[in-house]
Amino acid sequence: MNILLEILAVGILFVLTARLLSDPWKGRVFNVLKAWLTVRAFWLLLAHPVTMEDGSKVVAARLVMDTLSSIDATTFWTFCLLAAGVKFVGILASMYRWTILLRGQSIVLPFRHIFGSFLIGRFIGTFLPSTAGLDGYKLYDAARFSGKTVEVTATTALEKVIGVSGIFLTFLVSAPFGIKIFGENATLVAAIAIPLSLGIIGGLMTVLFFPGLVQWVLENSPIPGKARLEGLLLRISHSAAAYRNKKGLVLQAFGLSFVVHFTTAAMYFFTALAIGASAAEFWPVVFGSSIQILATVISPFTIAGEGIREAAQYLLLKNIIGPAASIVSAALGFWAAEALTLAGGIFWWIRPVSYRPAFCLVNGQQVDYEAAAKAAMALETEEERERRHAAPVSEAPPLLARVTTSGGVGMGAGIVGGLLIGIIEALVIAQGGFGGDAQVLWYGPLGYALVLGAMGLAGGIALSILPMDLDEIRGWTPSLALIATFVPFALAITVFRVRRDLYDEQMPPIEVLLGILAVTGVVGLLLFFLGPRSFGGAAGRIFRPVPALMLAAVVLAAGGIASSTLVHDTAAPATAGVGPVPARLSQEPNLILVMVDTLRADHLSCYGSQHVPTPNLCELAGDDGSIFDGFAHASWTKPSAASLLTSLLPTSHGAMSKLAALSEDITFVSEVLQDHGYTTGGIVSNINLAPSFGFDQGYDEYHYLAPDYIAGADESSSKLILYQIGRRLVFKFRGGIRVNDFYQPAQRVNEVAFDFLERHKDARFFLLLHYMDPHDPYMERPLTGKGIARASNQHPNASAALEMHELYVGEIGYLDLQFGRFLKKLRDLGIYDDTVIALVSDHGEEFQDHGGWWHGLTLYEEQMRVPMLVKWKKGERGAPRDARGPVRGLIDIAPTLIAQSGAQIPAAMQGVDLTVAPDARPKPNKVVFAEEDHEGNVLRAVRTETWKYIEANQGNPRGVPTRELFKIVDDPIEMSNVIDENTYMASTLEEEAEAQQQLALSKSVGGKEARLSEAELEALCALGYMECEE
Repeated sequence: MNILLEILAVGILFVLTARLLSDPWKGRVFNVLKAWLTVRAFWLLLAHPVTMEDGSKVVAARLVMDTLSSIDATTFWTFCLLAAGVKFVGILASMYRWTILLRGQSIVLPFRHIFGSFLIGRFIGTFLPSTAGLDGYKLYDAARFSGKTVEVTATTALEKVIGVSGIFLTFLVSAPFGIKIFGENATLVAAIAIPLSLGIIGGLMTVLFFPGLVQWVLENSPIPGKARLEGLLLRISHSAAAYRNKKGLVLQAFGLSFVVHFTTAAMYFFTALAIGASAAEFWPVVFGSSIQILATVISPFTIAGEGIREAAQYLLLKNIIGPAASIVSAALGFWAAEALTLAGGIFWWIRPVSYRPAFCLVNGQQVDYEAAAKAAMALETEEERERRHAAPVSEAPPLLARVTTSGGVGMGAGIVGGLLIGIIEALVIAQGGFGGDAQVLWYGPLGYALVLGAMGLAGGIALSILPMDLDEIRGWTPSLALIATFVPFALAITVFRVRRDLYDEQMPPIEVLLGILAVTGVVGLLLFFLGPRSFGGAAGRIFRPVPALMLAAVVLAAGGIASSTLVHDTAAPATAGVGPVPARLSQEPNLILVMVDTLRADHLSCYGSQHVPTPNLCELAGDDGSIFDGFAHASWTKPSAASLLTSLLPTSHGAMSKLAALSEDITFVSEVLQDHGYTTGGIVSNINLAPSFGFDQGYDEYHYLAPDYIAGADESSSKLILYQIGRRLVFKFRGGIRVNDFYQPAQRVNEVAFDFLERHKDARFFLLLHYMDPHDPYMERPLTGKGIARASNQHPNASAALEMHELYVGEIGYLDLQFGRFLKKLRDLGIYDDTVIALVSDHGEEFQDHGGWWHGLTLYEEQMRVPMLVKWKKGERGAPRDARGPVRGLIDIAPTLIAQSGAQIPAAMQGVDLTVAPDARPKPNKVVFAEEDHEGNVLRAVRTETWKYIEANQGNPRGVPTRELFKIVDDPIEMSNVIDENTYMASTLEEEAEAQQQLALSKSVGGKEARLSEAELEALCALGYMECEE
């Protein structure tokens, strides 16, 4: 953005210099400005930041120097020169294509002139998005010397169409030999992409060969201010038809476009060889690069494609030439191409202000350059001007009147569209539950109305340059404003929510996407063809500023009233006066369940870890405690925590997707204890445990400690797509990472917990205490603003594992310190000895243990094995101090706490009290079953004392094998899949997994029994999970 502002400022200086100064000062100032841009061009090229696969940025000059230091210099420079040579062939082809396309409009310029102008345009393009610099300068250059701005603009549009066709042709030519870069998805990609590419090329060529279609569209389509633009439209129409009888010329340009893009794609093969990527193959690199080129060309968001190029090449070629090589070769390709075009600076310098090409012929006649320059600015010929003045068409209103009217109704249309989107998305959020607030009912409409209203205002002001009368403005501007704001926002939000909410972050089927596109397309067409007439009358009054603002006020007021009445605030603290302890509970302990998010068992010192001392966490396993081998039933928070709190397997409670909420038919441990007379409290800091997902059931007070939301939002509003986009932008530009932006740290959790303890120290209470700190972002402690977050770095470089792990370990150390303060508070209040405390984690975390990161996508030990520590009431130990060996699941915690309270364990609960001897546990509970259906990864696992069996769906995004078996006693980190050598054990555990899942299904939420087949019933009976008649 700063570069664009700099270029804008220099451009303004150029214009002011040309208008206000005369020679020799004009030439002197021009030279200073040229010198500045030349230096900046070289600086930008050398300082071009390249984003590496670990998210770090390295400037191009350093990257080249580092690359040179690790490879043979002769090899590097040889292939760099070859890359530059191949690219230069493409540049020459592009120059000749421009030359012959201008000839199609009867404009002839010397190739020598075009050669220099082309390089100047590429030089300027160093600063600008996509190909804007080259396209803009070519258009300016040819128009000012020929006087045919409209014709040159049409030629530029034609060149872009042919250019896109060249990219797709490069894709098609290289596809048979290079599509293997997509691996097992190659067939699917080919089945979709090749017909699509052929269709695009066919459609574009149809337009080129039958320009009468374009001419007919221009002459018959509704266009704002058409009556006053008749002359201009006729010229555009005639320009589009100029190639009607020049099909050979069009084919020649099409062939040159192929050369342009094929050579660019081939250039990246040589840059890969230059950096020593020995695995590089010509056709795969060319094929992947053709896709990258399209992404770079169509992206208007970065300077010279910066970042887009490297990111696309990384995604496409990382499995062929390696992640680092794919990024470096892309950056080097940019360098090789742009180094050539810096020669354009030389042409820019040597061309004086008075420069004219040797000739410029229009319709075979040499032009008068001064007259041509004036004609280029006028857009309208004298004949067209006379025709317009003779026509019975009124003059357009003054510009100021057009600006105020068009800007006003544009803003109004944006506000109305924003209100509609905000209301619809708020209602969608309501379907999943508001949680502790319903602020989104007014915040959503307000947010979208502000954003779309501002966009509509800007668009309306821009449209005011068209010569429309006020009635036309009131019809056209709202229509076009809604097409430019409401339609794309609605499309993007719909696709995002369908992908995330309905297809678990996997791309929906093509027919679903096409259906969404068809609906939005129809809406857009209706607005374009019917909107101007409809909105020009009474229906359009709603888009005028005052009515639109009044409508917004009504919607916001209604949303505010509804938000204050619909939701009960579950976070309000209970009254301080808690009556006497019921007699039946006088001898029972207080109960505290501590769930630490993302804490691996093998990172606690009581489990043998040397990473960081954890004396406070492990204190629970001291004289009055027990330590167990604990395992989660899923590897991400919602399903795992639900199993912990309900003693139901994920299939039974059903909370396995990101938007799933727990049914009120489920019995929580908190509900059992509340009914038994306990005062119940919950303190959580993970959005997955928020009231909106049903986790607040059975609590006298439930505190969801939300992160520090931006812009005054609350929990419900934070679910808006608009809010999430805004949050990312704020984080990007603010710099650094603040832990409170992601969750509330342990210190804040303790503050709320201490208040609860002080108010209820004389009661019998159950407290759910959730700490988030080991979860990403991993913050440097003490806090410095440095941290690594999954949201901004989904796929770090493997080399970052050590740094990330060290930060993770530091978070555990911080948590241990804070937990020590919590235990001290219990002692200070005199309730520590009489309190049973269970400490667990919901899942672990991966640091390249099995080639990946984070959690939620596998069921390996680093994610499934969790701490399980229980401090019993003093003198009443319920299990041996070291109870490790037999496996226990998180579903065993709720029955254990309920048993300690003296209450009856509900029959629906699937876990077993931890005080029950291992041999006395029912057969289903002698193993731990885990399952996952998350982001396209469908997994299940069975863990015994000796073995671990894991299943995964074919083609899972995480890329894990479909069947694995590990002998844990010999291979605790699961490095050797021994399934081929132990087929009987694999089959046995596979049957176990199936039986566990079917049993869980039969006890699913709501008490509705699943209908099992005879074979499934027999399998459950055979494994002892059901009692069946002989």
